[in-house]
Amino acid sequence: MDFSYPLFQIPFVGVYLIVLAFLFGAVFASFITCTAWRVVRNEDWIYGHSHCDTCGHELSTADLFPIVSYIALKGKCRYCGSKVPPRDLIFEIILGVLFAATLWLHGVVDAAVIAVLALEMLLLGLSLADWDSGVIPNGFLAAILVVWIMSVGFRPDTQRFAFEGLIASLAAGILMAIVTAVIGKLFKSKVSYGPTKLAMCLLLFLGFKGSVVAVALGLLLGIVFALICKAKKRKMSIAPAISIAFVAAFFVKDLVPFFS
Repeated sequence: MDFSYPLFQIPFVGVYLIVLAFLFGAVFASFITCTAWRVVRNEDWIYGHSHCDTCGHELSTADLFPIVSYIALKGKCRYCGSKVPPRDLIFEIILGVLFAATLWLHGVVDAAVIAVLALEMLLLGLSLADWDSGVIPNGFLAAILVVWIMSVGFRPDTQRFAFEGLIASLAAGILMAIVTAVIGKLFKSKVSYGPTKLAMCLLLFLGFKGSVVAVALGLLLGIVFALICKAKKRKMSIAPAISIAFVAAFFVKDLVPFFS
C-alpha cells in the first residue's frame, strides 16, 4: 500500500505543499515550545492556558498566531507591555524551515516523512526542556517510541528497517551506558542516562550507516555543548547536540547514497 504523493509532478502543488509545511512547522513549534515550558515548570500542558510570563494575563487567540503575532505586537505583551524574548519566534522559523526542507528533499508525503516531521517537533521540545532544566523528560522519549511503533509498519522495508534500528539502538545504548557509568565513577559525580535513552530511541529510525554519522556528529557536538554549559556555569545539557546530530543524519542519509 503506497500513501506517497510525488510532489513535483505538478510544480504548483509542490510549492503549495512546501509553503503549507512551513506554516505547519511554525504552528507545531509554537505548540511544542509552550509544552516544553510548561513541562519544565510542572504546569498542566494539556488543559493549561497560555499566559504572559510577566503579568500572568491569559493570552487570546490573536496573541498566539506563530510569527505573525510576535511581529504585529513588536515583541511585547499586549497587556503589560513587557518585552517577550524572541526565542519562540526563532524556533518557529527554524521548525518551519525544517518541515519545508524535509518535504522538499523527499518529494513525497508518506509515513516515513510524517514520522521525521513528528521527530523534528519532539526533538525541539525535549531540547528546550533539557536546556532549561538539565533533564530530558521521559514523556518526550515515550512519544518518540510511539512515532516509531506507528510508522514502522508502513515502510516498504519494514523488516530490515526494524532489525537494523533495534540492533543499532541496543549496541549504542550499551556502549553509551558503559561510558556514562565510567565517567560517573572517574569524576565521582551523579550522571544522567537521559542522553543514552534519547540516542537509543532515535537510532531506531536510522540504518547502520546513518547511525554511525549520527553518533559521530553527536559526540562532537556533545563536547561543544558541554564546554558551552561549563563556560556559562549552567546545568549540563546534551539533548540539543544529540537532536541536531540526528536531524543532520536524516538529511545526510537521503542526500548521500552511501549512507542510505
